[in-house]
Amino acid sequence: MSSKLINQVQQELSLMREEMQAGELYESLGLRVGELLDDLGDKDPATAVDQLDDYEVELIVETGTRLQRGLLSNKLQSVSDDDLAILVNGLGQIDPEVREDMSLNVLMQLIQNQLLTTEQLLTLNAHVFRPEVLYFHLLEQDNDGVFLRSFNLCLVSIMKLWEHPLPYTKRDYDRMVELLATYVALETDTRGFVDGKGNIRAFLHIGHVLDAFNFDEQLMRLDKIFLFTIMLERYKRLKTPLVMGEEQRIAAYLVNLMALDQLYVDYVLSTLKQMRQEVMVLGEPKNEGDWHRVHNQRRLMDALMLNEKTPTSITNYLKDLNFF
Repeated sequence: MSSKLINQVQQELSLMREEMQAGELYESLGLRVGELLDDLGDKDPATAVDQLDDYEVELIVETGTRLQRGLLSNKLQSVSDDDLAILVNGLGQIDPEVREDMSLNVLMQLIQNQLLTTEQLLTLNAHVFRPEVLYFHLLEQDNDGVFLRSFNLCLVSIMKLWEHPLPYTKRDYDRMVELLATYVALETDTRGFVDGKGNIRAFLHIGHVLDAFNFDEQLMRLDKIFLFTIMLERYKRLKTPLVMGEEQRIAAYLVNLMALDQLYVDYVLSTLKQMRQEVMVLGEPKNEGDWHRVHNQRRLMDALMLNEKTPTSITNYLKDLNFF
């Protein structure tokens, strides 16, 4: 895959979004996105991902430990920009004690305790929504670059669920939606946990962040449908298993989306019917990847059935349907 491919995918998705806003594209959006994904080639072999040196790691551990002590003693009143940058620098580390314990968990505590200024939150958001972060090693087969992508995405979901309303502009939303859509369209790493490296769970974090955007009243309804459609079309094409709770998280995201308006219920129902038609056309799985593809979809349907908040029209359809 060429690095130009990311730009091409982003441009194609941006065009679809513009057509939606103009009223020229809606019901066939899933088909258009699916055709785009089906035309992608195989990903490149994984390459090595550079890690921080010992001094930088020690700086993250020292900073995280110091801030945690301040939080526990209730003496921490603010956080410097330098300390914030040090913590964020650890989100791509392979070592889970650095990535999760010292970076993500401390950042989460700072956000939840509302110790970051509006300017710092805006800076964090701008940091994550950059090609250098969301597209990091994205065109390669399963690789360690996923930690940077996945855990920065997790940080966004935490920020959106806990932040004060931030003064995002229309241009900010356009950039966030287009970068996030492109990332979701191209992410294929379904690993949940790797011994010695800890959690990856990119699709769990995708569910987190899309759910967080559900509750953003400034995000247009068409953009919520746009992001949902891209997520589902990618999900339907995954040929490795999601088995560590991702399907329940994504089902919860869908249920929360449908709770916002009947429009979303009708749209999700139409996509389920389209999914059923595609399963019938594809027929019996012919290889391991196809079997994983089928069972990923089946687990998502089961998760929707088991969620007590799933709309009746959806559960009735799934009950009446011999899905596979």
